[in-house]
Amino acid sequence: MDTAMTENPYRLAANTASVDTDTANGSIEDFFVTRDACDVGLHFEPHRHDTDELMWAREGRLDVRFGGRNLSLHHGHMAWIPAQVTHEATLLGDGELMCLFADTPLRPPGDRFLEPHVVAASSLMGTLVQHLRDLERPRAERRKTRELLTELIATSEVREDTLAMPRDGRAAIVADELLANPADQRTLVELAEFVQISPRTLARTFIAETGSSLGKWRNRARLNHSLTLLKQGLAVEEVAAGVGYRTTSSFIETFRNGFGLTPAAYRRRFLT
Repeated sequence: MDTAMTENPYRLAANTASVDTDTANGSIEDFFVTRDACDVGLHFEPHRHDTDELMWAREGRLDVRFGGRNLSLHHGHMAWIPAQVTHEATLLGDGELMCLFADTPLRPPGDRFLEPHVVAASSLMGTLVQHLRDLERPRAERRKTRELLTELIATSEVREDTLAMPRDGRAAIVADELLANPADQRTLVELAEFVQISPRTLARTFIAETGSSLGKWRNRARLNHSLTLLKQGLAVEEVAAGVGYRTTSSFIETFRNGFGLTPAAYRRRFLT
């Protein structure tokens, strides 16, 4: 059976006449964490908050749209959305989304936090987000945890490995096909034929709307999905095959070029 659950006050309010945020989350603090889980997808229509928001897909893929950008994120990303910035989000497939909402005086220092962007999500940051969801912990402990998380966010690097999603309907279909099956071996010509446009038009659309050629875009999609497979505990050889590489050595080389370390080293550093 298709199921979904939400603790997000925006989505709750969309389905009720009125929802009090403090009551809905059992908290009167100036920050709180929500959890959304689904097995078929969960969509949040365009909206904005009076609070800052940090969005993290603990499992699955998260598509976020803000400021005219449509990005596809994985668990190595956290999306920073300042208060009053309109945004839209979709949790795809079997996934889990955790969101930290905090009053604006608590935001990290620096001009970059006045604008939405994506930061690197370390394993410690993920652990702290989950820790903050536990309302049974003493308030002083929760405050210190939140302060540590804020410090980590403040010093986190901006992630540039997010996938920009094309807006054109036919190119978007191709993008969804490749994200759903990173091992897809269809050529540019075959993918263009699938959506009934010319290969030249498809190639130009990807460059114009994502900033990358279809080949580079597909390569990044494969690398991003490989992180999910590594997190699931698959052997490097299985991961390579699962994202469409014909040899394990070519996958390891491409992974090192993309992330600066081997798949095994990445798993030890970030996924354990």
